[in-house]
Amino acid sequence: DILFVGAESTQLRSLCQALRAAQADWQIRHVATDEMALEQLARRPVQVLLSCPDAHPAATTALFDAAVTACPGAIRLAMTAQAVNVPLAHQCLPADSSPATVRAVLAGAAAVAERMRGNREVQRLLCDLREVASPPALYFDIREQLQGRDDSLVTTAAIAARDPALVARVLKVANSGFYGLPRSVNDLTAALGLIGSDALLSLVLASHLFSGLPPPGMNLDRLWRHAQQVGALARAIAAADGGSRAQQNSAAMAGLLHDVGLIVLLQNEAARYQPLWRRAAGDEALLVELERGEFGICHGELGALILTLWTLPLDVVRAVAHSHLVDVTELPLVSRAVLAAEWLQGIDTGEVDPDALSPALAAAAPDAWQRWQTVRNELTAAQGG
Repeated sequence: DILFVGAESTQLRSLCQALRAAQADWQIRHVATDEMALEQLARRPVQVLLSCPDAHPAATTALFDAAVTACPGAIRLAMTAQAVNVPLAHQCLPADSSPATVRAVLAGAAAVAERMRGNREVQRLLCDLREVASPPALYFDIREQLQGRDDSLVTTAAIAARDPALVARVLKVANSGFYGLPRSVNDLTAALGLIGSDALLSLVLASHLFSGLPPPGMNLDRLWRHAQQVGALARAIAAADGGSRAQQNSAAMAGLLHDVGLIVLLQNEAARYQPLWRRAAGDEALLVELERGEFGICHGELGALILTLWTLPLDVVRAVAHSHLVDVTELPLVSRAVLAAEWLQGIDTGEVDPDALSPALAAAAPDAWQRWQTVRNELTAAQGG
């Protein structure tokens, strides 16, 4: 059940028609004003509340603030012509997004709302979030271009070049050993030819996530380096285990983004979260236990919900959900690569203690651990550290 809020317009009418035609099982309602929206929410809760492009960000924030009480289980989305995050929005997307993009975002939002339905603690946590990073407009532009008729590297590079800071970060990562390129590159088009468009999209998201103001008590540069290391190692492990290029790219993307839930918790719940983090002192099993006791969810699982809203591929979402769990027994290749990479980044070279591992990693054959450690050591040497 989806409620659109905004003045009637040709764009909105066309969008609703396209969505109803593509998704006949969705119940889509439209009201013109915030007051009408709140009246509707009081009578009939919805899964997704979407504020349409004509609304000013401040007005949208006021609507969402009232909706927190009126319909706490709703995922709040904002379409805006301004490249800003709207406080209390779970995600913002550009006003000129295509119907296909809006449909994907709505599907992700509905899926998250459904998952929250049976867990009041998680529902309350997501309801109260004030700051959730949304993918930048550049991400949507590149993705829509790649899905269209013109998917050339030159066009993709031209779109990405609108953000010089992103270009610098892409080239830096491409030449860092992250992708194991056969030679150094200083041209964005050449870099994209070597790392691929999926890698570019993951770097756009990661760059945006790690370029904001640091949460209280958090060194974002240190967390960015850790994310790079986990992403690079996860990609290498996936390759060593026979994963396809798509699986390797998914492992790299999930590794880069595996701590998004941690950032969200520190940005929104620092007073509650920092004591848990300090108490765990690097013990992942204890941290997961403390997080679930306090919030009903661990930061890997929360990150997976956020990435579902971002409409990332299922194997990436699943790998982020699994990235810090200690009670899983069987994992697909991408999830196993990310979990192993996260664990290996926390230990020195040497023998692996099976008693310290999650069941999924403890069940791995000894030769798998030898292979993964060799991959880690080679990658560390290639990166000069």
